[in-house]
Amino acid sequence: MSFHTYKQDTKNRVRHTVIRKAVELLTSYRSEACCVRNSYVRDLHDYFVSLPETHEKYEAEKIDHSYIREWEQMHSSLIGTKRPSELSVCYLSGPEPENDFNEFVDMGVLPQNIWAFESEKNSYLQALNAVDGSSFMQPKIVKMSIERFFENSPKKFDIVYIDACASLISDQHALRCVASLFQYHRLNSPGVLITNFTYLDNSNPNEAAQYTDLISRYNILRHNRTANLINESGRIHFKHDSANTNVEVSQNLEGAYGEFITAMVCNAASITIPSMRFCNSTYLQTLSTTNPQSNVRLGYSDVNTIKDNTLFKFLSMNAFLNQENACFSGIERANKLFIELSGRSQHYDLLASLRKIHDIRTKSDCLCTELQSVIDFFDNGAQLYQFLDKPNRILFFDSVINQLSYPMHYVSDKAERLTYVAKEKRMFTDLLLFDECRYIYDWLPAIHQISKAFSNPSWQYTFRFGLDGLIKQRINYNNEFFFQGSVISKSTQGFEAKCFPDRIKIN
Repeated sequence: MSFHTYKQDTKNRVRHTVIRKAVELLTSYRSEACCVRNSYVRDLHDYFVSLPETHEKYEAEKIDHSYIREWEQMHSSLIGTKRPSELSVCYLSGPEPENDFNEFVDMGVLPQNIWAFESEKNSYLQALNAVDGSSFMQPKIVKMSIERFFENSPKKFDIVYIDACASLISDQHALRCVASLFQYHRLNSPGVLITNFTYLDNSNPNEAAQYTDLISRYNILRHNRTANLINESGRIHFKHDSANTNVEVSQNLEGAYGEFITAMVCNAASITIPSMRFCNSTYLQTLSTTNPQSNVRLGYSDVNTIKDNTLFKFLSMNAFLNQENACFSGIERANKLFIELSGRSQHYDLLASLRKIHDIRTKSDCLCTELQSVIDFFDNGAQLYQFLDKPNRILFFDSVINQLSYPMHYVSDKAERLTYVAKEKRMFTDLLLFDECRYIYDWLPAIHQISKAFSNPSWQYTFRFGLDGLIKQRINYNNEFFFQGSVISKSTQGFEAKCFPDRIKIN
């Protein structure tokens, strides 16, 4: 293998861009490296108080300012400060570990805090030969897969760089590696994940057809609540109103593929892995009297009842079509996607976990009886002023589940997304900033104390104002949690919904 394989000018520029931004986000601009800015609760309070005589003004004036100050102090303590020398980073070594290593060191990261992983024997030997063993200026080159390291070591990192050199859903299991990173909670908060996936094999039209079918279905379900499975003369298939979606995706498959990469990585961090963590823990018993059924799949009519949960419906629909041996080109890729998003195997699989959480949020027959007084509090709503969206029991369940399952939420507006060509292969690089948002979840007391906390307007409104900032990061992309939790319109200046930046083509 040539020692210049990974040193093309475009590759060097992309590497420099993403590593520099990652380090700067977590150091110089760390106060902005979060889903919700420190001043967000205060800014919302001041906005409502500045309005003419309205109910919003009256309710906001009920907030004791000491609560806002305490929330800001908690926020500051959780985000903290770091210098480049305090960052810990890891990446996939390959035969040329010095490429990424030198960029990190140039940004002030200590050599001792840099880990590189390589499991392939020849590449590992080349990597050892590529660094000067007599100098401290070298990374720790570990002969094992990075995914196995996540599984077996408690070490956490501020920056993880997974340069997969494979497509999103492949036998190299790059997406599963990402899922395992979050499954074992190896990324600090705030933390940066950099991924690099290749485009599809242009010589394989079947692969393109599979991705087109899969991406089209996901896009339709995101934007069309009426998209369902239908039974026509015994043939069950996917029915949707936007017949042109498949054509649109196929005509711009590169762009659609790039969006799909971002969506699936973010879904792993904020939805799939946390959902499985919750349902595979004893925490589930705090909400539900029954365990998930890991081997029971939904019928097509059940799939159609799923609302406001795009990913669950998408995966359930694919699983049903596969179960029925339906013929659609994306089935093989859909099966692999399901496995990749699940990380390392657990007792209750991904669909069982998503279904259980969906049932908790929408049904009452599986809930613990001692929760009834808390649920009644939210159903009654007497002490829950609406603002924009009226709080309900789903807000309660979403808050508790996320408080205990520790999702990593993506910070949309701080992402960097690039595409370039390396040795005739188009590559898709995503720099994604993740935040646990514990300044939101830790503000809440434990499950049976929440109704009393919400009876205090200062406590309740501080939480809901902070939560609004998180909702603005995800409202354009996910509807699985906090779908109706906003307190102010996403178009209000200063409180707008956030968006991922467009992917930049590096020539």
